[in-house]
Amino acid sequence: MDFRLVSGLALALCLLGPALFVEGRDYRKHKVPGYFVFGDSLLDVGTNNYFPNATAKANFPPYGETFFHKPTGRFCDGRNMGDFIAEALRLPFAPPFLKPKASFTRGINFASAGSGLLNTTNSGTVVTMSLQLQQYSTARDLLSKQLGADAAKELISKSIFLIATGSNDFGSGYLSSPERQKEINATAYITLVVEAYKNALVELYQLGARKAIVFGIGPLGCSPLARAGNPTQPGECLVAGNELAIGFNAGVKQVVGALLVALPDFHLVFVNTYDPLIALMADGDHFGVSNVTAACCGAGFLNAQLQCGRPVPSTLPGVHAFLCPHPSKYLFWDTLHPTEHTVKVLFKEFWDGNSTITYPINFKTLASL
Repeated sequence: MDFRLVSGLALALCLLGPALFVEGRDYRKHKVPGYFVFGDSLLDVGTNNYFPNATAKANFPPYGETFFHKPTGRFCDGRNMGDFIAEALRLPFAPPFLKPKASFTRGINFASAGSGLLNTTNSGTVVTMSLQLQQYSTARDLLSKQLGADAAKELISKSIFLIATGSNDFGSGYLSSPERQKEINATAYITLVVEAYKNALVELYQLGARKAIVFGIGPLGCSPLARAGNPTQPGECLVAGNELAIGFNAGVKQVVGALLVALPDFHLVFVNTYDPLIALMADGDHFGVSNVTAACCGAGFLNAQLQCGRPVPSTLPGVHAFLCPHPSKYLFWDTLHPTEHTVKVLFKEFWDGNSTITYPINFKTLASL
């Protein structure tokens, strides 16, 4: 990992001078003046477009076609969960931290597609969680210089932090790594990743965060990619993937509960993404979704043999690229990621749902604190 990206960008931001955070001075008018985003492709809004070593990118059509009408780096046909939260809070979409000359007055997005909680997950090709936290620390120091220490501290404490990560640790970091599976059993590996999540949350608290939304992970074994690659029952959910997700989510929820006691001024919300997605798969028609297994965009079996928008290579004879005419009828946009419609359905449940979905409070209540 090239840590010069942090120091180099810090210098560039400093050179921008007092104008960098000037709009942040009106934050007292808002209960939630800004938001900070960490994690993977579920929240990435273009970080990997600016990261030289990144291999996971969505900077080509038809990504973004539904809402933005152009690719933005989001792994979706439109808005992701961070975007819906921003709109609900009447905040502008937060730009990637690595985007040159971007305004960070109301939020910053550090999320990097392919990243995980462990530094070993897709090492060298992603902005790891540890580096995302370093980037946030840099931005925090600059904010303090621009606004003054007290004003910056208050702004950060009233902002909401979003963290959605872990899927890649289990997907590419474990399920796709026979060597890793030989080194450590699933239970021990889950414990390792959960501990890394806890450490990240504690570090954010130490760096001023006081409101955070902590996402669990969905049913990993039910993505088009996992279904297509199921070695024993092609097309069906991969049980091992779902078991990892369930174990991880239980551990993270327990961590959130423990931190709520240990750090009573840290308002945390654990988001159960698993159960709502399982319910959607079981009764897609209820949510206006007619296809819950295949990708809207891709190629081959379940449209999962090739990333959305990529040309079909000669090594896949007889396979043709596919793009569904109505993404809102699909649960999945590409091999791994939900459509904007699915994200919107989930957001509505998270915003004002009950404690079985968002624990111990929902998004709306957190925003009012």
